[in-house]
Amino acid sequence: TIIPIILIILGYIFPSTFFSNQESIRNFVNQFGVFAPIAFIILQILQVVLTPISHYTVSIAGGFIFGLWQGFFYNYIGRVLGTAIAFYLGRKFGRKIIKHVVKPETLQKYDYYFNKSKALLFLAYFLPLFPDDELSYLAGFSSMSPLVFLPLMMIGHISGSLSLAYIGNGI
Repeated sequence: TIIPIILIILGYIFPSTFFSNQESIRNFVNQFGVFAPIAFIILQILQVVLTPISHYTVSIAGGFIFGLWQGFFYNYIGRVLGTAIAFYLGRKFGRKIIKHVVKPETLQKYDYYFNKSKALLFLAYFLPLFPDDELSYLAGFSSMSPLVFLPLMMIGHISGSLSLAYIGNGI
């Protein structure tokens, strides 16, 4: 619980220090030449795992640098891989820590609410301007099955990846 809270606070305190505009991202990515798409996908993965990096800016930059369809594709791949990594990091480390800090009844309530709100979780990933990176860790903390979470997240990321690439392509 503490790790996502710290990451959220860092994101609000230092938003401009982490690739704050599309031009800085474009310059960073273009320096990799033919490996620019791979560098961008890695940057997209990192912006999910290290939540203070602005996912809006990075995703808009995808459309700005690569155009609508390639930007969408690279945004989507990076966001899906980053979200899966965050989920599994939460699953591997978070649950073990939470069991020692939270009462079993509280953990059961949390699991119940998280598992009942699958539609809300889907909407969080589907809506392009919703800060969803922290939810990936929280989903990993929960008892939600990866077989439920991963397809829900993969389908949900289509809208956000496409719409932000569309905005970036229009800049």
